[in-house]
Amino acid sequence: MRHRGEVTVFLTMILVSIMTLLLVVVESARETGARLYLRMAADSSMDSVMAQYHRGLWENYRILGLDTGEKERLEQEFGDFFAPYAEAENWYPVTLVDTDRKDAVMLTEGQGAYFEQEILDYMKFGLIDMIWDSMDENGAREMLSQFKDAEGINGCSVRYEGHTREAVRVEAALEKINGKLEEQRQNWEQGKRCLDDLDGSGLIRRAESMIKILKKLPSLVTAYEKRADRLNEALKESRQDFESREDLSDGSREALREEFAQYKTYTEKDGQRRMEIGALREKSQENILFLENIIREAEDVMDYIDSWEPDDEDDELDEEALWAPVRSHFSRYPMLSLGMEFGVKDKEKEGWLERIGDLASKGILELVLPEGTVVSGRSLKLNGFPSKERTPGNPAGEGKRNLGVQTLLDRLLVSEYGIRYFSAFKPEPPSFYQLEYILYGKEKDRENLEASVLRLTALRQGMNLAHILRDPVKREEARSLAIVIAGGTGMAPLAAVLSFFIMTVWALGEALADVRCLLEGGKVPLVKSSSQWKLDLQGLLDLGAKGRLPDGIGKGEDGLDHKGYLRLMLFGGYSEERVYRMMDVIQTELRTEQPDFCMAGCTCMVEMEAEFCGKPVFFSGGPWKDRQKIRMAVSGSYLDDE
Repeated sequence: MRHRGEVTVFLTMILVSIMTLLLVVVESARETGARLYLRMAADSSMDSVMAQYHRGLWENYRILGLDTGEKERLEQEFGDFFAPYAEAENWYPVTLVDTDRKDAVMLTEGQGAYFEQEILDYMKFGLIDMIWDSMDENGAREMLSQFKDAEGINGCSVRYEGHTREAVRVEAALEKINGKLEEQRQNWEQGKRCLDDLDGSGLIRRAESMIKILKKLPSLVTAYEKRADRLNEALKESRQDFESREDLSDGSREALREEFAQYKTYTEKDGQRRMEIGALREKSQENILFLENIIREAEDVMDYIDSWEPDDEDDELDEEALWAPVRSHFSRYPMLSLGMEFGVKDKEKEGWLERIGDLASKGILELVLPEGTVVSGRSLKLNGFPSKERTPGNPAGEGKRNLGVQTLLDRLLVSEYGIRYFSAFKPEPPSFYQLEYILYGKEKDRENLEASVLRLTALRQGMNLAHILRDPVKREEARSLAIVIAGGTGMAPLAAVLSFFIMTVWALGEALADVRCLLEGGKVPLVKSSSQWKLDLQGLLDLGAKGRLPDGIGKGEDGLDHKGYLRLMLFGGYSEERVYRMMDVIQTELRTEQPDFCMAGCTCMVEMEAEFCGKPVFFSGGPWKDRQKIRMAVSGSYLDDE
């Protein structure tokens, strides 16, 4: 019996086809799963690499940064973390063929934007209790406006304080002229007495002294005119600067404009005086000729007396009659004088006020430091630090990301971070003044502290002057003292100029007392009320006379403390340089435990490319390769991807 196998062959072929289809479908599903498995394994390995962040950097400063070291180190660590996934006995046999670290972004890159973003990520989502009254964009804008207003007021006041000093120098130049004119009068009076005594030689000496004095007048007049011209030019520049300022509030601008108008009144009056003073040049020359004639007349009389011989023994020489024409001529001498009021009458008080400004500019640190304070003598060596190694570039990495500080609120958060994680001056023991370094970047602690105190004094002076300008009682007190110093109401233009000078120095004296209070651990309100004012005008004069702040100023309990004002200065003067100085401080402190620590070696983003090789499970040989290579890019980041 013959058997035919067509059906068997057909069924076998169908079975093979079905099995092949099933195996292809299963292998395809397995390969898809393998890709997901590889993605999970690669991402997990990358996360494990990034989880090796520097513990000290996080624990002390809440900054996530991976201390990367050499490029090969990251690649090796990635392979080590991937190994358990490759060794697992499952349906996804895979081998890591190669890894390549394509890119790593360091915390110091991007003009500080990546470091800023690390701070913002923590400050925005960390558990923080902000001490600002208004933690929003409007509150930050209002705070910045107050800060700029104080800076603007202080900038204007410093310029016009200098103009007041120059006005006093103008008055001093007039006093020198008047002094010579007084010497002229005294010599003339002595010459008259010489004529009364028939002392021709004495008259000639007095006349010659007067000529010497008169010859000096033109140079004194020129010196006066130069001072007056310098004052006028400086006032023009200051007016232009004042009108162009955009950092003044409307109220402050109007109050300052009213005070500055007094300088125009003073210069207008001085312009009237200049015509009379300028005439002294010609008049002095005329008087010199007059005196030279007197000298010739006196010499003729003396020669006649010396050569006179009587005709007989009874003749007598009438010297009184001989000197009478000279006396008559000399009595008609056109005396030169200043027919105007000028000068500063109470020079002692004016000198005390000027001394306060000199004290503040020369020895302010010793003036405001608490008694017994020992200032740190530490000096940093900044070579190799982030602030010295930074290079300009796009902070967002070629414009692909929006990172770092974008708004005023962001500035506020980074400033708050600086206050929370960095220390400031304390009376004792001396230590690294971290915030002061961040603000001013000098290598020596003392220089940073001094710069901080100067800046703090300027800020408080601006705020205090704004208070005085709004307080009619204090303005009137300043005007009353100015009238006393100027010498009466007849010197009203000068008194008006001096009154603003007094207000400026008063604000400075109060600022010095404020800074002393802050450094002692007290508080000072940003905007004061009259009851919170410390220094009256008598205390101000005592400060100028004694060269030290009065005792019993006391610590305030309301307002901002020292760190609060440093926070305001960080916020108001926010800059890229200060962000990098924060990194300097972090690097300095962490090097006490890890000498080779470097912020430039800490990465916040890593891009890695890995190549894997997988082996088919449900089929092999034939037209398919035994192994399949897959290339996959993975990245790790402490920053939010956008």
